[in-house]
Amino acid sequence: MAWVVFDYGEVICHRPPGDSADRLPRALAADPAAFWDAYWDGREPYDRGAVDAAGYWDGLCEHLTAAGHTGHPARVTGTGTGDGDGLLHTLVGLDIDMWSHLNPGTLTVLDDLAARDVPLALLSNAPRELARDIDGRPWSARFRRRFYSADLNLTKPDPRIYRHVADALAVPPAELVFVDDRQVNVDAARDAGLRAHLYTGTAALRRDLDLPATTAR
Repeated sequence: MAWVVFDYGEVICHRPPGDSADRLPRALAADPAAFWDAYWDGREPYDRGAVDAAGYWDGLCEHLTAAGHTGHPARVTGTGTGDGDGLLHTLVGLDIDMWSHLNPGTLTVLDDLAARDVPLALLSNAPRELARDIDGRPWSARFRRRFYSADLNLTKPDPRIYRHVADALAVPPAELVFVDDRQVNVDAARDAGLRAHLYTGTAALRRDLDLPATTAR
């Protein structure tokens, strides 16, 4: 039976809502547009586990300070003010919270697949802090296996990450059905031999996975 492998961000969880996303730049008294540019520009090494949380957030703050986009000190650690660790903890917590607004439609899809005894796996570009938080959430028990970029030192769309998942699950790539909201990741998965679907919403996902449009409860 084919495994179904799900992305996390903007598939299982929603795109961060404005009120949640606004808290991060506010914590650094930063210009929001400049903050988000810096957030994404430095994200891949953090997701890949090449830098830890302190390194990521220090680098982001240094970038914003150099460009004059924040009134906060250039680093969140080692500032000598005594509050560096507290600010780092706050930023990590806000980052996790921002990615924790679950999509109930996708959770229903997971439940319907599990009811059919379809094996489920998770494959997410996620730093270790977010990965461990997901592991501790009751809903994550729906997945028989969970794979995170920071643990593998690989990020999607690197083809090696898809091969790793296939090898770890001991199945040919063609027996993996992959769902992701980013076309580049879907294309890379297909190139690696997986049957991949672009996530555009719950209704289309149910069609892609041959599930009924509605489920009686």
